[in-house]
Amino acid sequence: MNLPVIRSPRATEGILTIVAYLAERSPAAARRFLDQLAQAQEQLSAFPHSGTPGLMSASRRLVIGDYIVSYRVRREDVQIFAVRHAKRRDALP
Repeated sequence: MNLPVIRSPRATEGILTIVAYLAERSPAAARRFLDQLAQAQEQLSAFPHSGTPGLMSASRRLVIGDYIVSYRVRREDVQIFAVRHAKRRDALP
């Protein structure tokens, strides 16, 4: 049974910022990032515990390229609460 994957407003903002940054430099890179993110969401829907444990209790992380998707598995869904470049500080829920 697949769980729905939702994004918090913070995660959505992070994604939009990343896409805008990449699109300025390379529209192809922005498209690749969005494709990888879509694949990651499909993976999290089918296998919600596939990421490594995060720093905070009940949080997990999934690496896609140079970016880290921070999320938590809840009863009814998987919530992505942050997306950031790997060189930035860890995201807290």
